[in-house]
Amino acid sequence: MSCRKGDGEKVSSSSKSNKESIPPMENLPAEVISHRERRRRLFAKGSADWISHGDYMRSMSGKERETDDEEDEWESRKSETPMRMEVAEEGCALSTEEEEEEEEEEEEEEEEENKADLKMIRLDESSWMTVDAFRRQWNKLWSGSYGSFEDTTEIPPMQFTDKPAPTYSRYPIDTVQVFSVKLATSRGRLQPQFDVFGMVAIRDPVDHNRNIIFQRSRDDCQTLTIEDPYLVLTGPTRAVMFITSCPVVIEVDLKVKGATEAEDECLGPLVMPVVCFTALYSRLLNYEYTSKLSTLEFTLGHINSSVEATIFVRVIHGSWPDGLRGVFAAFTTGIYDGFAFLEKRVTGIGHERIVLLDSKGEKLPITGDCEIKLSRRVVSVETSGKMIVRVKALDGGKQVEKETSFDPLEAGSSNGELELSFCKMEVTVFWSLIAQYS
Repeated sequence: MSCRKGDGEKVSSSSKSNKESIPPMENLPAEVISHRERRRRLFAKGSADWISHGDYMRSMSGKERETDDEEDEWESRKSETPMRMEVAEEGCALSTEEEEEEEEEEEEEEEEENKADLKMIRLDESSWMTVDAFRRQWNKLWSGSYGSFEDTTEIPPMQFTDKPAPTYSRYPIDTVQVFSVKLATSRGRLQPQFDVFGMVAIRDPVDHNRNIIFQRSRDDCQTLTIEDPYLVLTGPTRAVMFITSCPVVIEVDLKVKGATEAEDECLGPLVMPVVCFTALYSRLLNYEYTSKLSTLEFTLGHINSSVEATIFVRVIHGSWPDGLRGVFAAFTTGIYDGFAFLEKRVTGIGHERIVLLDSKGEKLPITGDCEIKLSRRVVSVETSGKMIVRVKALDGGKQVEKETSFDPLEAGSSNGELELSFCKMEVTVFWSLIAQYS
């Protein structure tokens, strides 16, 4: 998805235009400056200062000017040797061609930098501690405060939707977004199509307990294929806090169902740290973990200054036809998605979707009060960005798509509508700041 219209005009590559476009913050009362406006100004100011500093360093380099005497000598040579008009025009043409070549080179370098941003962080069983070692360390550090190693988080979503947040949670924080988990390759006795069961969870410093993102029993497996190797995620059940002082840990315990339990194949267990580095904008984190039997790919997002959104969808008019495939998804943008920052284009997170529900041709799960039962509903949203909820109805080769967008709030709720020819749906989003302690 593209970013908010007009944001591209707010970040200029010229230090002069940046400084002119930023009203002095000290001239405005703090209470009239929104959180979004404050971030935009600080960002633009930082870019302007950085560019000015770069220009200053280049202007002071020996290649352009070494001494005042040499500059005077150059000025006198220019006055003694008048430049002919046709030579000047030819020089301008050459200069233009050189500039175009330089621009092409810069674009290629920028593309390579963006590819580097999207590079996979590759880990294996030797990269960190084993599951047994992690369990021992966890029990030593946290069992006295947070219970058993197998416990799941008891912190609910929407904690501060209708009540004030405590002092330590009264501001947006960085979070981890889980976009997808993919079984990229399999080895050994595994077949191109197989049934997977088990658990994938993520632990953060709020309570260090399991926040389940996938869980199925042996009697309720998910069938994976080469064409569709993605796990159907059901979480996280609340937003995942991301801080520099303590990594988020992904825990995987998956198995492939065999003819008997004795023939089940283990794809884990494994634990994988996701380390938070200071970032000036929301960005993707791509992790790959290779074990003896498989390679798992995690597409994550580091979401800056974010709040928690909990999404509900309800049919308010008409009905969803039986057998019609429905795909509900959320997209979140950062304020600088697609724009240049420090001469580098920000790839951002707006193009990555969070699948809330994919009926895959089966009957859409709807409760008695017409609420659509989403597979997952909790999303982290950057306070300076937007959240888009989109529905896609697919019938053979035909598809219809509708969407509604939301500006993030720190509390309360907001509503939107998705209207198709056969039904109208109301989307309700409950907003909350994120608990930083249990």
